[in-house]
Amino acid sequence: MRVNISYSVELEQVLEKVGELYHHEKNKFDDKKQELELILNNAFTDEALGHVSKAIHEYRLAMTSFDIKLHEISNILNGYYSIRYNPDLPAPEQETDEIKVENE
Repeated sequence: MRVNISYSVELEQVLEKVGELYHHEKNKFDDKKQELELILNNAFTDEALGHVSKAIHEYRLAMTSFDIKLHEISNILNGYYSIRYNPDLPAPEQETDEIKVENE
C-alpha cells in the first residue's frame, strides 16, 4: 500500500530536499539492480529458471518504483518552478496535518 505524506520546507530548501530524495531513491534502485544482476548475469539455465524469473520480476518492480519516484520528483520540480518563476499565480492551498492514503 502506498500513502502520500507531506511536510513543508522553505522555498530555498526545495531543490536541496528534492536532490536528497533523488539520490536516496537512485541509491536504493542501484543496490537492488546490483543484487539482481548477480543472479541474472550467470543464471540462465534450466536449473535456475525459478530464480531468474523471480529476479526479473523483482527488477521490474524496482524499476517501476524508481519511475514513480522520478514522476513525483518531476511534479515537485514543476510546482517549485511555478512558485518561483510565476509568483503572480495564486499559491495552491496548503494541506496541513493530513495524511492521504491511496490503495494500489
